[in-house]
Amino acid sequence: MEIRIFQVVVPVLTLGFIINLILKYRKNNATAYELGLGILFWVCLTLFAIFPDFISRRIARLFGIKSNINAILFFCIGILFFFQFKLFSIIKKQQKEITFLTRKIALKEKEEE
Repeated sequence: MEIRIFQVVVPVLTLGFIINLILKYRKNNATAYELGLGILFWVCLTLFAIFPDFISRRIARLFGIKSNINAILFFCIGILFFFQFKLFSIIKKQQKEITFLTRKIALKEKEEE
């Protein structure tokens, strides 16, 4: 097996990101959920960098796609859509909370008058 440059660089970089996440968690700037999800993401990325052909072929076989490159592209697009949906849900929830708080402050100011 030939070792390519990204198979060395990516694990080193992800180790730095994992250490950064742990430091944020210790300073209470990240939750345990964010820490776990972040570590899972970076470990998966590291594994994909170390074993790119094996993982891409497995993903292609899983989805029934002939080309492993196309499988990776479809898989990544699916992940991006998932994250976009999650962000949209978070924004909608924040908008509702802001509306509720604004109404509450307006009613409180009206009562004080």
